[in-house]
Amino acid sequence: MSGLRLFDTSFLIDLVNGDEGAVKKAEEVDAEALFKAVSTVTVHEYLRGIYYLYGRNEKLLESKLKRAEAELARFEVLPYTYEIAKAAAEIDANLALKGVSISLADVIIAATALHYKLTLVTRNIEHFKGITGLNIETY
Repeated sequence: MSGLRLFDTSFLIDLVNGDEGAVKKAEEVDAEALFKAVSTVTVHEYLRGIYYLYGRNEKLLESKLKRAEAELARFEVLPYTYEIAKAAAEIDANLALKGVSISLADVIIAATALHYKLTLVTRNIEHFKGITGLNIETY
């Protein structure tokens, strides 16, 4: 697999929750000093979960957000650009023509990986398997 990786939201959640596979993958990538990135969509999904779970407890929310920002600082955050939006629209239309539907977030994440020629690291292989040209790595 390419040393250039884009990590899906499921990876971040699994990493925070101490999933053995995600922890092992993070250690492997850190040890090899490999390029690691997330999409701005992943940042949104990840922080949304924190706001949703802890938003009613200001003190806990503040601590969880600080931890999340420290975790996210390990990654390059790749923007959602016009080029990625165009690629995502094509992917979404092609999947729809095949009768396949995945979330807009997953379409954008896949388009980001394709645009930057990155391998997508995820445990949700089913979400992405129908996308032509996408390299997927699991843990």
